[in-house]
Amino acid sequence: MGGQKASLEIQIVKAGFSILVAHVLFKLAGLIQSVVMGRYLPPGVFDVVYVFAFERCVYMLFLIGEEVLGPSLLPVFMRELDTKSEHDAWQFANTILTLQFFVLAVVAALLCVAPQAVVAFLTQWGPTESPEKFELAARSVRTLAPALVGLSLGSTTYVLLNGYKRFFLAAFGDAVWKFCVVGFLIVGTLFSREGAQMLMWGLVAGSVCKLVVHLFGLHDKLRYIRPRLAWSHPAIRTFCLLALPLLAGILIAKVRDQVNDVYVLSALDESGLMQANSMGRKLQSTLLYLVPYTLSIAVFPFFCELVDKQDQVGLGQLVTRFGRMLLSVFVPFAIFVAVAAVPITSLIFRGGYFDATAVQRTSVSLSFYTFVLPAAAIEMLVMQAFFANRRMLSVMWIGVVFSILSMGISYIGLQVADGRELVVLAFIAGGFTLARTLKSLTLVMMLRANARVFPFRETAVFLSRVTVAAGLAALLGWLTLHAQPLAELAGRVGDLVRLTAAGAVFGCVYLGGTYVLKISEIRELCGLAIQKLSKHA
Repeated sequence: MGGQKASLEIQIVKAGFSILVAHVLFKLAGLIQSVVMGRYLPPGVFDVVYVFAFERCVYMLFLIGEEVLGPSLLPVFMRELDTKSEHDAWQFANTILTLQFFVLAVVAALLCVAPQAVVAFLTQWGPTESPEKFELAARSVRTLAPALVGLSLGSTTYVLLNGYKRFFLAAFGDAVWKFCVVGFLIVGTLFSREGAQMLMWGLVAGSVCKLVVHLFGLHDKLRYIRPRLAWSHPAIRTFCLLALPLLAGILIAKVRDQVNDVYVLSALDESGLMQANSMGRKLQSTLLYLVPYTLSIAVFPFFCELVDKQDQVGLGQLVTRFGRMLLSVFVPFAIFVAVAAVPITSLIFRGGYFDATAVQRTSVSLSFYTFVLPAAAIEMLVMQAFFANRRMLSVMWIGVVFSILSMGISYIGLQVADGRELVVLAFIAGGFTLARTLKSLTLVMMLRANARVFPFRETAVFLSRVTVAAGLAALLGWLTLHAQPLAELAGRVGDLVRLTAAGAVFGCVYLGGTYVLKISEIRELCGLAIQKLSKHA
C-alpha cells in the first residue's frame, strides 16, 4: 500500500512538472504583457480595453465555460474511455464540441451586433456619462468578440488532452496565446501603432493559436472529431447533472467579479482604479496558477481513479499531504508580500504611465489579495476531490453564499469610503480574501463526510508552527527592508537590493524555523521535486 501511494505521488509530481513548465512560460509571457501594457497604455485605456472589455467581458464568458467543462467533462470522458470504447467517448465529446460551437457563435455575434447594450448593462458608463469610455468600450467588445470562440473551444480541447494525460501541450496552448499577444504589443510599440488596437488584435490571434496547438496535440485523434449531436448518448445526461449545478455557482461568482472589479469601481469615475485592482491580483493569481492550479490539474485524473476504486482513504491522505505542503509555502509567502508590497509593485510595474500613485494603489490591492493564497490553494485541491466524488451541488451552494458575502463587503466599502479610493480597493480585495478563506474552511469541513482530510488537532498544531516561523521571519524581514542605509535606496535598483536583502533574511529565518519547529513539509516537497528532476535528467 505504501509503495502504491509513493508511486501515485511520483506520477502526480511528474504530471505536475510537465504542466508547470508550460505554465511558467504562460505566466512569463503574461508578466511581460502586463509590464508593457502598464507602461504604454494610459490608465483610462487600460481600464476600458483590457480590464473591462477583455477581462470582465470576453474572458469572463470564457471562464464560465472553462470552469464548467473541466470538472464535469473530464470525469465523464475518462469513464467512457475506461469502461466503454474510444469511439463512444468521442461521440460524447463531439456532441459537447458541436453544441459549444453553436452557443459560442451566437454569443460572439451578439457581442458584435450590440456592444453598446453590453457596456450599458455591465458598467455605469453611458453616452452622456463618460462618453469616451463608453465608445471605446463598445468598440473593444466588438473587436474582441471572436476571441471568445477560440479560447472557449480551446478549453474543451484542453480537457480532452488531459484525459489522455498529455498535460504539457494542453497547458502550452495558453503560453502560445500569451506570447502572441506580447508579439503584437511589441510590434505595435516598435512601429508606433495604436497600443489598444494591437492589444485587441493580439488577443484574437492568440486565441486561434491556442486552439491550433491543442489540435496538434490531438493529431492522432483527429479522425474521431466530427460534428455531431448525439442527444441520446447516456453520457450526456451524466454530464448535464454534473455541469448544471456548477454553471449556477460559476455565474454567481462571475457576477461577484463584475460587481467588485467593474461596477463598484466605475461608480468612482477615477481612471486607474480598475488597473490597480487588476494588477494587485496578478501576483497571487500567477502563483495560484503556477503551483496549486498546476497541481489540481495533475491530481484530478488520479482523484477520479481513486474515487472509481472507492479508495476514499487514499484520497484523503493525498489531499492532506499535498495541502500541508502548499500551506508550508504560501502562508509565509503571503506574509512576506504584505510586508514588502510597495517595493515589489514598484520593481515589477513602475515606469511610463505607471507612476507613484499607481504603485500606491496597486500595493494596497496586492497586500490584501495575496493573503488569499493559502486558502485558495487548499480550495483548488479540495474542489478537485469534490468533483471526483461528483458532489457538484455542494460546491455550487457554498460558492453562491461566499460570492454574495464578497459582493456585500465591496458594496459596504463603497458606501463608507466617501470617495477614498484606497479604502474601496482595500474593501474589495479584503472582502474577496475573507470570503475565499471562509469558503475554503467550509469545503474542508464538508469533504470530511467522504474522506478524512486535515485532522483538526494535527492541522492546528501544524498551522501554529508555520505561523510562528513565518511571523518571526516577517518581523526580521521588515526590519531589514527599513534599515539604514537600505531605506535610502531609490529607483528600480534600490527596490531590487532591498527586496533581495529582506527576502534573504526572511527565507533563512523561515527555513531555520521549520527545522527547529520540525515542519517537514518543505523538505518533503523539495524531495519530490528533486526526485522528479533527477529522473527527468
